[in-house]
Amino acid sequence: MNRRHRRAALLTPCALLLVVGSSCAGPARTADPSNVEAAPDSFVVGFETSAGDFSLTFYRAWSPAAVDRVYQLAQERFWEGARIYRVNDRYAQFGYSGRPGLDSIWVPAAVPDEPVRESNVRGAVSFARGGPDTRSAIIFINRSDNSNLDDMEWNGVLGFPPVGRVSEGMDAVDRLYSGYGDEPMQWEDSIASMGNSFFDREYPELDRIRAVRLLADGK
Repeated sequence: MNRRHRRAALLTPCALLLVVGSSCAGPARTADPSNVEAAPDSFVVGFETSAGDFSLTFYRAWSPAAVDRVYQLAQERFWEGARIYRVNDRYAQFGYSGRPGLDSIWVPAAVPDEPVRESNVRGAVSFARGGPDTRSAIIFINRSDNSNLDDMEWNGVLGFPPVGRVSEGMDAVDRLYSGYGDEPMQWEDSIASMGNSFFDREYPELDRIRAVRLLADGK
Protein backbone atom coordinates (compact mmCIF):
# COMPACT_ATOMS: atom_id res chain seq x y z
CA MET A 1 0.00 0.00 0.00
CA ASN A 2 1.41 3.42 -0.96
CA ARG A 3 0.78 5.70 1.99
CA ARG A 4 2.26 8.94 3.21
CA HIS A 5 3.90 8.22 6.56
CA ARG A 6 2.98 10.88 9.06
CA ARG A 7 3.98 10.61 12.71
CA ALA A 8 1.77 11.95 15.45
CA ALA A 9 3.20 14.56 17.74
CA LEU A 10 2.53 12.54 20.79
CA LEU A 11 5.06 11.03 22.16
CA THR A 12 5.98 10.04 25.43
CA PRO A 13 2.57 10.21 26.95
CA CYS A 14 -0.54 10.96 25.04
CA ALA A 15 -0.50 14.21 23.29
CA LEU A 16 -1.30 13.91 19.65
CA LEU A 17 -1.38 15.95 16.52
CA LEU A 18 -4.95 16.69 15.54
CA VAL A 19 -5.42 16.11 11.84
CA VAL A 20 -8.52 17.21 9.97
CA GLY A 21 -9.78 14.85 7.30
CA SER A 22 -11.88 15.47 4.23
CA SER A 23 -15.63 15.20 4.54
CA CYS A 24 -16.76 11.81 3.30
CA ALA A 25 -19.73 11.13 5.55
CA GLY A 26 -22.56 13.18 6.98
CA PRO A 27 -22.94 14.20 10.60
CA ALA A 28 -24.79 11.86 12.95
CA ARG A 29 -27.29 14.40 14.23
CA THR A 30 -26.86 18.12 14.87
CA ALA A 31 -23.05 17.86 14.87
CA ASP A 32 -22.65 21.46 16.01
CA PRO A 33 -19.75 22.03 18.44
CA SER A 34 -20.90 25.62 19.03
CA ASN A 35 -24.19 24.39 20.51
CA VAL A 36 -22.77 24.09 24.01
CA GLU A 37 -24.97 22.96 26.88
CA ALA A 38 -23.59 22.97 30.41
CA ALA A 39 -23.22 19.40 31.59
CA PRO A 40 -24.66 18.19 34.88
CA ASP A 41 -22.33 18.29 37.85
CA SER A 42 -21.64 14.61 37.13
CA PHE A 43 -22.97 12.04 34.70
CA VAL A 44 -22.27 8.50 33.54
CA VAL A 45 -21.59 7.33 29.99
CA GLY A 46 -21.77 3.62 29.26
CA PHE A 47 -19.64 2.06 26.53
CA GLU A 48 -20.45 -1.31 25.00
CA THR A 49 -17.31 -2.62 23.31
CA SER A 50 -16.08 -5.79 21.65
CA ALA A 51 -13.93 -6.42 24.74
CA GLY A 52 -16.77 -5.90 27.22
CA ASP A 53 -18.66 -3.02 28.76
CA PHE A 54 -17.38 -0.18 30.92
CA SER A 55 -18.84 3.00 32.37
CA LEU A 56 -17.14 6.36 32.79
CA THR A 57 -18.31 8.95 35.31
CA PHE A 58 -17.50 12.56 34.42
CA TYR A 59 -17.24 15.46 36.88
CA ARG A 60 -17.78 18.99 35.64
CA ALA A 61 -15.82 20.56 38.48
CA TRP A 62 -12.67 18.77 37.31
CA SER A 63 -12.53 20.51 33.91
CA PRO A 64 -15.78 22.32 33.00
CA ALA A 65 -15.19 23.14 29.32
CA ALA A 66 -13.87 19.66 28.57
CA VAL A 67 -16.68 17.90 30.43
CA ASP A 68 -19.25 20.02 28.58
CA ARG A 69 -17.66 18.69 25.38
CA VAL A 70 -17.92 15.09 26.62
CA TYR A 71 -21.60 15.71 27.34
CA GLN A 72 -22.11 17.00 23.78
CA LEU A 73 -20.35 14.00 22.27
CA ALA A 74 -22.22 11.52 24.44
CA GLN A 75 -25.55 13.04 23.43
CA GLU A 76 -24.49 12.75 19.80
CA ARG A 77 -23.34 9.14 20.35
CA PHE A 78 -20.25 10.39 18.55
CA TRP A 79 -18.04 7.46 19.55
CA GLU A 80 -20.38 4.69 18.40
CA GLY A 81 -18.40 2.59 15.93
CA ALA A 82 -15.07 4.13 16.93
CA ARG A 83 -11.97 1.96 17.18
CA ILE A 84 -9.90 2.02 20.36
CA TYR A 85 -6.76 2.55 18.37
CA ARG A 86 -4.00 3.11 20.89
CA VAL A 87 -3.68 0.55 23.67
CA ASN A 88 -0.54 -0.13 25.66
CA ASP A 89 0.30 -0.79 29.30
CA ARG A 90 -0.32 2.85 30.20
CA TYR A 91 -3.23 4.05 28.06
CA ALA A 92 -6.31 3.13 26.06
CA GLN A 93 -7.09 5.92 23.61
CA PHE A 94 -9.97 6.59 21.25
CA GLY A 95 -11.72 9.59 19.78
CA TYR A 96 -11.94 9.49 16.00
CA SER A 97 -15.52 8.48 15.26
CA GLY A 98 -14.43 6.57 12.16
CA ARG A 99 -16.69 8.79 10.01
CA PRO A 100 -14.44 11.36 8.31
CA GLY A 101 -17.18 13.89 7.70
CA LEU A 102 -18.07 13.93 11.37
CA ASP A 103 -14.45 13.96 12.50
CA SER A 104 -13.74 16.96 10.27
CA ILE A 105 -16.32 18.89 12.30
CA TRP A 106 -15.45 17.84 15.85
CA VAL A 107 -11.71 17.10 15.91
CA PRO A 108 -10.62 20.66 15.06
CA ALA A 109 -13.29 22.23 17.30
CA ALA A 110 -11.17 22.41 20.43
CA VAL A 111 -12.03 23.67 23.91
CA PRO A 112 -9.84 25.98 26.03
CA ASP A 113 -7.13 24.61 28.26
CA GLU A 114 -7.90 24.29 31.96
CA PRO A 115 -5.80 23.59 35.06
CA VAL A 116 -5.23 20.11 36.43
CA ARG A 117 -7.47 19.54 39.43
CA GLU A 118 -7.29 15.74 39.75
CA SER A 119 -4.64 13.11 39.06
CA ASN A 120 -4.01 10.71 36.18
CA VAL A 121 -4.12 7.64 38.37
CA ARG A 122 -5.25 4.25 37.05
CA GLY A 123 -8.81 4.54 35.80
CA ALA A 124 -8.76 8.32 35.33
CA VAL A 125 -9.91 9.70 31.96
CA SER A 126 -8.30 12.70 30.23
CA PHE A 127 -8.25 14.38 26.83
CA ALA A 128 -5.29 13.95 24.52
CA ARG A 129 -3.84 17.13 23.09
CA GLY A 130 -1.02 18.39 20.89
CA GLY A 131 -0.50 21.92 22.21
CA PRO A 132 -2.48 24.91 23.51
CA ASP A 133 -6.27 24.60 23.18
CA THR A 134 -6.33 21.31 21.23
CA ARG A 135 -8.56 19.12 23.42
CA SER A 136 -11.58 18.19 21.30
CA ALA A 137 -12.80 14.60 20.91
CA ILE A 138 -9.90 12.24 21.60
CA ILE A 139 -9.66 10.86 25.12
CA PHE A 140 -7.61 8.26 26.92
CA ILE A 141 -8.16 6.02 29.91
CA ASN A 142 -5.17 5.56 32.18
CA ARG A 143 -4.51 1.83 32.48
CA SER A 144 -1.78 2.44 35.06
CA ASP A 145 -0.76 5.21 37.44
CA ASN A 146 0.35 8.05 35.16
CA SER A 147 0.34 10.83 37.73
CA ASN A 148 3.48 12.19 36.07
CA LEU A 149 1.10 13.63 33.46
CA ASP A 150 -0.39 15.97 36.06
CA ASP A 151 2.48 18.43 35.85
CA MET A 152 4.11 17.43 32.58
CA GLU A 153 4.75 20.37 30.26
CA TRP A 154 4.00 19.42 26.65
CA ASN A 155 4.10 21.88 23.75
CA GLY A 156 3.61 24.86 26.02
CA VAL A 157 0.80 23.50 28.18
CA LEU A 158 1.14 22.17 31.70
CA GLY A 159 -0.51 18.86 32.51
CA PHE A 160 -3.33 16.67 31.22
CA PRO A 161 -6.46 17.48 33.25
CA PRO A 162 -8.58 14.42 34.13
CA VAL A 163 -12.27 14.80 33.33
CA GLY A 164 -13.65 11.59 34.86
CA ARG A 165 -12.88 8.04 35.85
CA VAL A 166 -13.85 4.45 35.16
CA SER A 167 -16.70 3.66 37.55
CA GLU A 168 -17.43 0.15 36.26
CA GLY A 169 -15.72 -2.33 33.96
CA MET A 170 -12.02 -1.66 34.41
CA ASP A 171 -11.56 -5.35 33.64
CA ALA A 172 -12.95 -4.68 30.15
CA VAL A 173 -10.49 -1.80 29.70
CA ASP A 174 -7.71 -4.18 30.67
CA ARG A 175 -8.89 -6.68 28.02
CA LEU A 176 -8.72 -4.22 25.12
CA TYR A 177 -6.53 -5.47 22.28
CA SER A 178 -3.02 -4.07 22.71
CA GLY A 179 -1.11 -5.97 20.03
CA TYR A 180 -0.60 -2.92 17.82
CA GLY A 181 0.55 -0.66 20.67
CA ASP A 182 1.22 2.89 19.47
CA GLU A 183 1.68 1.95 15.81
CA PRO A 184 -1.71 3.22 14.52
CA MET A 185 -0.79 6.67 15.83
CA GLN A 186 1.68 6.99 12.94
CA TRP A 187 -1.14 7.15 10.40
CA GLU A 188 -3.41 9.90 11.66
CA ASP A 189 -3.75 11.42 8.19
CA SER A 190 -5.18 8.11 6.97
CA ILE A 191 -7.41 7.74 10.03
CA ALA A 192 -8.81 11.23 9.49
CA SER A 193 -9.39 10.85 5.75
CA MET A 194 -10.48 7.19 5.55
CA GLY A 195 -11.95 6.46 8.96
CA ASN A 196 -12.87 2.93 9.94
CA SER A 197 -12.15 1.54 6.50
CA PHE A 198 -8.47 2.23 7.19
CA PHE A 199 -8.59 0.55 10.59
CA ASP A 200 -10.44 -2.47 9.25
CA ARG A 201 -7.90 -2.98 6.50
CA GLU A 202 -4.68 -2.26 8.39
CA TYR A 203 -5.52 -3.00 12.05
CA PRO A 204 -8.45 -5.41 12.02
CA GLU A 205 -7.93 -6.70 15.57
CA LEU A 206 -8.66 -3.36 17.20
CA ASP A 207 -11.59 -3.39 19.60
CA ARG A 208 -14.55 -1.24 18.67
CA ILE A 209 -17.16 0.74 20.55
CA ARG A 210 -20.49 -0.79 19.64
CA ALA A 211 -22.77 1.55 21.56
CA VAL A 212 -22.57 4.68 23.69
CA ARG A 213 -25.26 5.51 26.23
CA LEU A 214 -25.70 8.59 28.38
CA LEU A 215 -26.96 6.69 31.41
CA ALA A 216 -27.64 8.99 34.33
CA ASP A 217 -26.34 11.66 36.64
CA GLY A 218 -23.33 10.47 38.54
CA LYS A 219 -22.93 10.37 42.31
